Order: sequence, then structure tokens, then C-alpha cells
Amino acid sequence: MQLKTMHPRLSALTAAQYGHRAAMGLERHRHESGVALQTLIERATHDASLHWVLSLFSDTDQLDRHRITEEAAEGITLALVNVALGWVVRRRLQRGEAADWLLEDREARLVALEVSGIDKGDDSGRLRDKLDQVRRATVADCRVACVVELATPRATMATA
Repeated sequence: MQLKTMHPRLSALTAAQYGHRAAMGLERHRHESGVALQTLIERATHDASLHWVLSLFSDTDQLDRHRITEEAAEGITLALVNVALGWVVRRRLQRGEAADWLLEDREARLVALEVSGIDKGDDSGRLRDKLDQVRRATVADCRVACVVELATPRATMATA
């Protein structure tokens, strides 16, 4: 629910939607607010936890499970890169730009970020694929991919 504060350029509605999807994706695996998030950023592990407010509206039956997984991964990743690295959203990238988000780091350098979500399973093959994809991004000199697995939950991030 703090995504709007972390990323002021996100609309309040967009930030709320990513937070809601993250909660839905995690609750689908019976996680509760405060669950530990295993993080691996450039081969270094970090302690993290995920907190959310339970939704009063259960619209799970109205939403595509794949979209919930993808948007949950984006919400979790946007929170992670802000807290761990101080990155903020500049804009959403468009199809064909080879990444999902254009971010700014603490020194105002541009970062292309590609995010992928999986429900459960080995994320190493997916991370390789996403690193290959984000290498084609021309909007930034720094290119990063993150894969979020909801069942564990786990976030693995690497620079291309």
C-alpha cells in the first residue's frame, strides 16, 4: 500500500492495484502479511518481509490467475527495488522496449527493469530468459531483470 509513496509518479490507482494483486497472489498460497521474502540481489541475500492490508473485496473469480501473478510480481519488485536500492519509477515502458519499467537510481541514472512472476518452481531458467530480453533495452545503460516466485515467496534480481 506504500507503493505510491515509494514511487510518486505512479498514479494512486495503479499503485493500489499492484498492492492488491500482490496481496491476492500471496494469499493464494496461504501467506499472511509479514511473510518473509527471500531475496537474492546480485548473488547477495537480504532479509525482507512483505506487509499488506487484507482486501475487503474478493474478486479473484473475476481476474485471470496469470495476470494476478504478473502484477503481484511487479508490485513486489517495485517495492523491493525502492527499499533495497532507492530506485524510483520514471515511467512504464511500452511493448517493444524490451523491459517493463524505466527507473531512476539514487544518482538519477536510468535503469531498465524487466519483471516476471511465477507461482512456484525453479526461477533460474526464467531469469536467464528475462536477462536476455532486457539486454535489448536501449532506453537505459543499466539493465536489470527480476523474477518473483509467489509460493516461497522469493525474488531473484540480476544485472544483464
